[in-house]
Amino acid sequence: MELVLVRHGETEFNRADVFRGRADPPLNERGLQQARAAARSLATVELEAAYASPLQRALQTAGIIAGPHGLKVQAEPLFIDVDYGEWSGKNIDEVKRGWPQQFDLWRKDPESLRFPGGESLVEVGERLSRGLESLRERHQGPVLLVGHKVVNRIILCICLGLGLEGIWRLDQSNGAVNIIAATEGGWMLRRMNDVSHLEGCTSPDQST
Repeated sequence: MELVLVRHGETEFNRADVFRGRADPPLNERGLQQARAAARSLATVELEAAYASPLQRALQTAGIIAGPHGLKVQAEPLFIDVDYGEWSGKNIDEVKRGWPQQFDLWRKDPESLRFPGGESLVEVGERLSRGLESLRERHQGPVLLVGHKVVNRIILCICLGLGLEGIWRLDQSNGAVNIIAATEGGWMLRRMNDVSHLEGCTSPDQST
């Protein structure tokens, strides 16, 4: 199986640089442009199936990419964005003021953090691992999966055998494409954070 891992297009929450999590904003105009650009770049890939987080920003992106392939997008709850709990909808400055110790952990030791009222990254990693294994069991050919910034970073950490602190060394821009192959020896990364198709519609990197 080859996993075509894409981050959803931009939303207004991305532009505001807030923790999004389970909040469900739609793509903005730039996000739609990014999704269309990703679709054009993947037009020649013979996708076997299409999956996405059940949040609409991921479903919209996946639908635009999967449409030309005649595929129906399947919402997969295991790949939903991180539950940031009380941080959802707040920007970095608000989180720094309200939860200074937890924010410091988020930056320095994310594996030790449980978001106030939300998930721990260890729990996120466990459900993403289950999701990846499920896809491997069900498919042989290329599979589209549209996820979120931290979700995709953790998936890449899992595939590369990195600890969760590796999320700060792996970028995931809106509309970026990653290609990961499932081989007998494990996962093999073939493309990461490819934004070459997004010229003219890329958004600034977001820090959350």
